[in-house]
Amino acid sequence: MRNERYDFLHLPQEFHKPHKSCEFLLYQIEDFVTADTFKDLKVQTIQFDKEVELIDGEHILDYLLRNNKSDKHDEIITSNILNAVIADTCQFLQIALFASLQQRLTVTFSLLRKPFVYNLLVILRLYLTSDFLDRFNKEDSFDTTGLSQENIIELLNASESLLFTKSIKALDVYDFIFNPALSDSLVNMSNKALHPSTTRNKNNKTEIQNINFVFSTKDSIMTQWDYLYRRLPFLLLYLNEILELIMFDHLKLDSKTYTERLTERANFFTQNNAC
Repeated sequence: MRNERYDFLHLPQEFHKPHKSCEFLLYQIEDFVTADTFKDLKVQTIQFDKEVELIDGEHILDYLLRNNKSDKHDEIITSNILNAVIADTCQFLQIALFASLQQRLTVTFSLLRKPFVYNLLVILRLYLTSDFLDRFNKEDSFDTTGLSQENIIELLNASESLLFTKSIKALDVYDFIFNPALSDSLVNMSNKALHPSTTRNKNNKTEIQNINFVFSTKDSIMTQWDYLYRRLPFLLLYLNEILELIMFDHLKLDSKTYTERLTERANFFTQNNAC
């Protein structure tokens, strides 16, 4: 069993179980950048059949391209992107969860924006689109998260069939994170957390005589916690499963390790729900 939390600070008892679920799922995501099982994500070995001759300080990655080793080049770039984006995601999520314990919900919602609204798109595009790496390597104005709503939906739909948990639906992921027409989508909630006033989207408009989040009462804080812990475990499970799929495919890991992760997850949820 992972490190178990006993001090929930200001978090009411009714949210302890879902908070523990969030922390556990984050522990599993952190494994991708901390556990020895996935160390090849950070350290790559290149075998050459002849002496390497770099031209005028040429970078080794450029050398690979010049010598028709684009597959190895792309493998290294993919590893570096995954390692960096996963680490970045974990840092935001760690502080977001701790801020929730401290009853600092505006901080929590602000910090959840980057992992899900932005980093998730980078991860999905990296794995599910054929032109991401080429554009990433060659276009100086390439926006890694610049997608239309239609393209976001297409990406999420493509990811749905790859998930282990079949009850996770692309439409729910879209509505929970990206749907601008829903006032309680994460993109709208985090907008409110980040901006004193939101006026451009009628579904996210600041009320009269209000400043977003800063006048939160005890009742509104409870509502925010309820919202957070009804949705965040779902989103973290989705992110975890997407990353498992990508990591085990990219690093060519055996199914035994994957089964161990699934077993650990099943055991945790069984015990957590029984508490």
